[in-house]
Amino acid sequence: MMSLASDIFIAEDLPVVYVKPLNAVVLSDVHIGYEEDMASKGIFIPRIQKKRFLTIYKRALKVFKTNKLIVNGDFKHSFSKLSKQERTELTEILTALKEEGVELKVIRGNHDNYLSSLLEKFDNVELLDEIVYDKITIFHGHKEISIEQGHIYIIGHEHPRLSIRDKLGFSHKIQCFLKVPLNEGATAIVLPATGTYQSGNGISLIHTNYMSPLMRKNGVLEKAKPYGIIEGQGIMEFPELGLLKDLII
Repeated sequence: MMSLASDIFIAEDLPVVYVKPLNAVVLSDVHIGYEEDMASKGIFIPRIQKKRFLTIYKRALKVFKTNKLIVNGDFKHSFSKLSKQERTELTEILTALKEEGVELKVIRGNHDNYLSSLLEKFDNVELLDEIVYDKITIFHGHKEISIEQGHIYIIGHEHPRLSIRDKLGFSHKIQCFLKVPLNEGATAIVLPATGTYQSGNGISLIHTNYMSPLMRKNGVLEKAKPYGIIEGQGIMEFPELGLLKDLII
Protein backbone atom coordinates (compact mmCIF):
# COMPACT_ATOMS: atom_id res chain seq x y z
CA MET A 1 0.00 0.00 0.00
CA MET A 2 1.27 3.49 -0.91
CA SER A 3 0.18 6.91 0.35
CA LEU A 4 -0.56 9.60 -2.25
CA ALA A 5 -1.45 12.19 0.37
CA SER A 6 -2.59 12.33 3.96
CA ASP A 7 -5.23 9.59 4.45
CA ILE A 8 -5.37 8.73 0.72
CA PHE A 9 -3.89 5.41 -0.42
CA ILE A 10 -3.34 3.25 -3.50
CA ALA A 11 -2.48 -0.46 -3.66
CA GLU A 12 -1.55 -3.33 -5.97
CA ASP A 13 -2.36 -2.46 -9.61
CA LEU A 14 -5.83 -1.08 -8.86
CA PRO A 15 -7.00 2.17 -10.56
CA VAL A 16 -8.66 3.34 -7.33
CA VAL A 17 -7.84 5.35 -4.23
CA TYR A 18 -8.88 4.60 -0.67
CA VAL A 19 -9.94 7.62 1.37
CA LYS A 20 -9.43 6.62 4.98
CA PRO A 21 -11.64 9.24 6.71
CA LEU A 22 -14.58 8.10 4.55
CA ASN A 23 -13.56 4.42 4.70
CA ALA A 24 -14.37 4.37 0.98
CA VAL A 25 -12.87 3.24 -2.30
CA VAL A 26 -13.06 5.87 -5.06
CA LEU A 27 -12.85 5.09 -8.79
CA SER A 28 -13.78 7.04 -11.89
CA ASP A 29 -14.76 6.92 -15.57
CA VAL A 30 -16.37 3.51 -15.91
CA HIS A 31 -18.21 4.42 -19.16
CA ILE A 32 -20.76 1.59 -19.17
CA GLY A 33 -22.41 1.49 -22.59
CA TYR A 34 -19.36 2.56 -24.58
CA GLU A 35 -19.50 -0.57 -26.76
CA GLU A 36 -23.08 0.10 -27.89
CA ASP A 37 -22.21 3.70 -28.72
CA MET A 38 -19.29 2.53 -30.85
CA ALA A 39 -21.49 -0.08 -32.57
CA SER A 40 -23.90 2.70 -33.59
CA LYS A 41 -20.95 4.23 -35.46
CA GLY A 42 -20.04 0.95 -37.16
CA ILE A 43 -17.20 0.05 -34.80
CA PHE A 44 -17.75 -3.32 -33.12
CA ILE A 45 -15.72 -4.12 -30.00
CA PRO A 46 -16.11 -6.74 -27.24
CA ARG A 47 -18.44 -5.86 -24.37
CA ILE A 48 -16.01 -5.90 -21.47
CA GLN A 49 -16.57 -2.61 -19.61
CA LYS A 50 -19.03 -4.16 -17.14
CA LYS A 51 -16.81 -7.17 -16.43
CA ARG A 52 -13.79 -4.96 -15.76
CA PHE A 53 -15.74 -2.74 -13.36
CA LEU A 54 -17.06 -5.74 -11.43
CA THR A 55 -13.59 -7.26 -11.17
CA ILE A 56 -11.97 -4.02 -10.01
CA TYR A 57 -14.51 -2.97 -7.39
CA LYS A 58 -14.65 -6.45 -5.84
CA ARG A 59 -10.87 -6.62 -5.57
CA ALA A 60 -10.65 -3.07 -4.23
CA LEU A 61 -13.25 -3.54 -1.50
CA LYS A 62 -11.48 -6.73 -0.42
CA VAL A 63 -8.01 -5.13 -0.40
CA PHE A 64 -9.14 -2.08 1.58
CA LYS A 65 -11.61 -4.01 3.75
CA THR A 66 -14.64 -1.76 3.26
CA ASN A 67 -18.17 -1.92 1.82
CA LYS A 68 -18.26 1.74 0.72
CA LEU A 69 -17.76 2.63 -2.94
CA ILE A 70 -17.72 6.04 -4.66
CA VAL A 71 -17.94 6.29 -8.46
CA ASN A 72 -16.47 9.70 -9.25
CA GLY A 73 -18.32 10.48 -12.45
CA ASP A 74 -18.98 9.00 -15.89
CA PHE A 75 -20.55 5.80 -14.64
CA LYS A 76 -22.27 5.66 -18.05
CA HIS A 77 -21.15 6.77 -21.51
CA SER A 78 -23.93 8.17 -23.69
CA PHE A 79 -24.53 11.92 -23.43
CA SER A 80 -27.95 12.04 -25.06
CA LYS A 81 -29.86 9.14 -23.48
CA LEU A 82 -29.85 6.13 -21.22
CA SER A 83 -29.09 3.49 -23.84
CA LYS A 84 -30.35 -0.08 -23.80
CA GLN A 85 -26.91 -1.44 -22.86
CA GLU A 86 -26.51 1.18 -20.13
CA ARG A 87 -29.91 0.42 -18.62
CA THR A 88 -29.35 -3.36 -18.71
CA GLU A 89 -25.77 -3.45 -17.45
CA LEU A 90 -26.14 -0.70 -14.85
CA THR A 91 -29.22 -2.47 -13.46
CA GLU A 92 -27.20 -5.68 -13.20
CA ILE A 93 -24.33 -3.83 -11.49
CA LEU A 94 -26.58 -1.98 -9.05
CA THR A 95 -28.44 -5.18 -8.19
CA ALA A 96 -25.15 -6.98 -7.48
CA LEU A 97 -23.90 -4.11 -5.31
CA LYS A 98 -27.11 -4.11 -3.27
CA GLU A 99 -27.06 -7.88 -2.81
CA GLU A 100 -23.46 -7.65 -1.58
CA GLY A 101 -24.29 -4.91 0.92
CA VAL A 102 -22.21 -2.25 -0.82
CA GLU A 103 -23.01 1.39 -0.01
CA LEU A 104 -22.67 3.31 -3.28
CA LYS A 105 -22.32 7.04 -3.89
CA VAL A 106 -22.27 8.24 -7.49
CA ILE A 107 -20.90 11.69 -8.31
CA ARG A 108 -22.29 13.22 -11.48
CA GLY A 109 -19.91 13.38 -14.42
CA ASN A 110 -20.45 15.05 -17.76
CA HIS A 111 -21.64 11.71 -19.25
CA ASP A 112 -24.14 10.93 -16.48
CA ASN A 113 -27.26 12.45 -18.00
CA TYR A 114 -30.49 10.47 -17.46
CA LEU A 115 -28.87 8.38 -14.72
CA SER A 116 -31.00 9.55 -11.79
CA SER A 117 -34.17 7.74 -12.96
CA LEU A 118 -32.31 4.43 -12.73
CA LEU A 119 -30.42 5.05 -9.49
CA GLU A 120 -33.50 6.13 -7.56
CA LYS A 121 -34.80 2.55 -7.70
CA PHE A 122 -31.98 1.43 -5.38
CA ASP A 123 -32.03 2.46 -1.72
CA ASN A 124 -28.30 1.77 -1.22
CA VAL A 125 -27.29 4.43 -3.79
CA GLU A 126 -26.91 8.20 -3.47
CA LEU A 127 -26.39 10.58 -6.44
CA LEU A 128 -24.35 13.71 -5.63
CA ASP A 129 -22.54 16.58 -7.36
CA GLU A 130 -19.57 16.34 -5.00
CA ILE A 131 -18.45 15.01 -1.64
CA VAL A 132 -16.67 17.30 0.80
CA TYR A 133 -15.16 16.00 4.02
CA ASP A 134 -12.91 18.29 6.03
CA LYS A 135 -10.20 19.27 3.51
CA ILE A 136 -10.94 16.55 0.96
CA THR A 137 -13.23 17.31 -2.01
CA ILE A 138 -14.25 14.59 -4.46
CA PHE A 139 -15.81 15.77 -7.73
CA HIS A 140 -15.58 14.63 -11.34
CA GLY A 141 -13.46 17.52 -12.57
CA HIS A 142 -15.40 18.84 -15.56
CA LYS A 143 -16.76 21.93 -13.79
CA GLU A 144 -15.19 25.07 -12.37
CA ILE A 145 -14.48 25.01 -8.64
CA SER A 146 -13.00 27.49 -6.18
CA ILE A 147 -9.63 26.42 -4.79
CA GLU A 148 -9.10 26.50 -1.04
CA GLN A 149 -5.71 26.48 0.60
CA GLY A 150 -4.53 23.13 1.85
CA HIS A 151 -7.41 21.18 0.27
CA ILE A 152 -7.05 17.94 -1.67
CA TYR A 153 -9.23 17.58 -4.78
CA ILE A 154 -9.84 14.07 -6.11
CA ILE A 155 -11.00 14.15 -9.73
CA GLY A 156 -11.45 11.92 -12.77
CA HIS A 157 -12.34 13.20 -16.25
CA GLU A 158 -8.75 13.35 -17.55
CA HIS A 159 -8.05 9.60 -18.05
CA PRO A 160 -4.32 10.29 -17.46
CA ARG A 161 -1.69 8.25 -19.29
CA LEU A 162 2.07 8.66 -19.25
CA SER A 163 3.62 8.24 -22.70
CA ILE A 164 7.41 8.09 -22.55
CA ARG A 165 10.34 6.95 -24.66
CA ASP A 166 13.10 4.98 -22.95
CA LYS A 167 16.84 5.30 -23.59
CA LEU A 168 16.69 2.58 -26.26
CA GLY A 169 14.03 4.48 -28.17
CA PHE A 170 11.09 2.25 -27.27
CA SER A 171 7.81 3.99 -26.38
CA HIS A 172 5.65 3.04 -23.42
CA LYS A 173 2.08 4.10 -22.63
CA ILE A 174 1.24 3.70 -18.96
CA GLN A 175 -2.11 4.42 -17.32
CA CYS A 176 -1.45 6.45 -14.20
CA PHE A 177 -2.57 8.47 -11.23
CA LEU A 178 -1.36 12.06 -11.31
CA LYS A 179 -0.63 14.04 -8.14
CA VAL A 180 -0.55 17.74 -8.99
CA PRO A 181 0.28 20.75 -6.79
CA LEU A 182 -2.25 23.53 -7.35
CA ASN A 183 -2.21 27.25 -6.78
CA GLU A 184 -3.23 28.33 -3.27
CA GLY A 185 -1.23 25.47 -1.75
CA ALA A 186 -3.83 22.84 -2.70
CA THR A 187 -3.35 19.43 -4.36
CA ALA A 188 -5.18 17.52 -7.08
CA ILE A 189 -5.18 13.74 -7.34
CA VAL A 190 -6.30 12.68 -10.81
CA LEU A 191 -7.69 9.15 -11.05
CA PRO A 192 -7.05 6.86 -14.02
CA ALA A 193 -10.09 5.65 -15.93
CA THR A 194 -11.67 2.36 -14.89
CA GLY A 195 -13.07 1.60 -18.34
CA THR A 196 -10.91 -0.58 -20.57
CA TYR A 197 -11.51 1.56 -23.64
CA GLN A 198 -10.76 4.83 -21.86
CA SER A 199 -7.05 4.01 -21.99
CA GLY A 200 -5.89 7.53 -21.44
CA ASN A 201 -4.97 11.02 -22.55
CA GLY A 202 -1.28 11.79 -22.60
CA ILE A 203 -0.14 13.94 -19.70
CA SER A 204 2.17 16.83 -20.53
CA LEU A 205 3.51 20.18 -19.40
CA ILE A 206 1.06 22.09 -21.61
CA HIS A 207 -1.94 23.41 -19.66
CA THR A 208 -4.27 23.55 -22.67
CA ASN A 209 -3.87 19.79 -23.20
CA TYR A 210 -5.97 19.12 -20.08
CA MET A 211 -9.76 18.91 -20.05
CA SER A 212 -10.41 19.85 -16.42
CA PRO A 213 -10.54 23.58 -15.58
CA LEU A 214 -8.84 22.66 -12.30
CA MET A 215 -5.78 21.45 -14.19
CA ARG A 216 -5.78 24.04 -16.98
CA LYS A 217 -6.00 27.03 -14.66
CA ASN A 218 -4.37 25.90 -11.43
CA GLY A 219 -2.03 22.97 -12.02
CA VAL A 220 1.68 23.40 -11.29
CA LEU A 221 2.53 20.87 -13.97
CA GLU A 222 6.31 20.87 -13.63
CA LYS A 223 5.85 19.49 -10.10
CA ALA A 224 3.14 16.98 -11.03
CA LYS A 225 4.09 13.38 -10.26
CA PRO A 226 2.74 10.31 -12.11
CA TYR A 227 2.17 6.95 -10.44
CA GLY A 228 2.04 4.38 -13.23
CA ILE A 229 -0.10 1.23 -13.07
CA ILE A 230 1.85 -1.81 -14.22
CA GLU A 231 -0.87 -4.41 -14.69
CA GLY A 232 -0.22 -7.61 -12.80
CA GLN A 233 2.71 -6.06 -10.94
CA GLY A 234 1.80 -2.92 -9.03
CA ILE A 235 2.24 0.84 -9.07
CA MET A 236 5.47 2.63 -10.01
CA GLU A 237 6.26 6.13 -8.72
CA PHE A 238 7.82 8.31 -11.43
CA PRO A 239 9.77 11.58 -11.08
CA GLU A 240 8.02 14.94 -11.49
CA LEU A 241 7.01 15.90 -15.03
CA GLY A 242 9.59 18.67 -15.10
CA LEU A 243 12.30 16.02 -14.79
CA LEU A 244 10.62 13.73 -17.35
CA LYS A 245 10.09 16.40 -20.02
CA ASP A 246 12.77 15.05 -22.37
CA LEU A 247 11.21 11.56 -22.29
CA ILE A 248 7.52 12.47 -22.64
CA ILE A 249 6.13 11.77 -26.08
